[in-house]
Amino acid sequence: MHFQGPSAADLESIPSLNRGFLGPLARNPRRCLAELREDLARSLRRLTPAQAERLAGAPFLLMSFRERDDRFWEAAFARHAGQDLFARPTDDLGSLVSSGLGFLWQLARHNPYAARLACGGSVRWCEQLTEIPFLHLSGLAALGEELLTLRAAGDAELWSKLLTSGLSRDQEVRRAAHITALQTVLTRPVAPAARAWPAAACTARVPSLQVADDG
Repeated sequence: MHFQGPSAADLESIPSLNRGFLGPLARNPRRCLAELREDLARSLRRLTPAQAERLAGAPFLLMSFRERDDRFWEAAFARHAGQDLFARPTDDLGSLVSSGLGFLWQLARHNPYAARLACGGSVRWCEQLTEIPFLHLSGLAALGEELLTLRAAGDAELWSKLLTSGLSRDQEVRRAAHITALQTVLTRPVAPAARAWPAAACTARVPSLQVADDG
């Protein structure tokens, strides 16, 4: 099967979105850093402007829209049609939800595999996102804090790398750290649900272990 790789144009918005995320994250982290180890969260909040710019150059979105949370998104996708078409985000994070989802929406319509590289979501999630009319995306911004979080916040090893080698002044060292982090984001297994596997298998529409195999 042929897979169309991403072009430079496909991914050029990622650094801008990452910059937009790191700014309000440092000023008011709220729940976005709740799962990140405290010393790493402290380092992330204290990034210098130069360090933030280097981190923003990672080839994937540092913010997560809970793309691997099947139950959350099944509910969100199911109710999108009843949302206010003219809802507007009320804060920085709400604006990021609209901008980030809009970016992934148009990217997934053009190339779902490139969208997966940008966010680590399954191909199925990317396809479901494109089924939402564009005007309804702004309605999802109302989910705000409930939706937006730090990508792989529970992975201390990944964030230790990003906040050390990933901030290096040496471009080659920094790029190697970013590519390694991207590989981790794309291949890490989905955490099992808290309920027992037999019950999950009976009620889940798509077993979560399939996410890592998509694409």
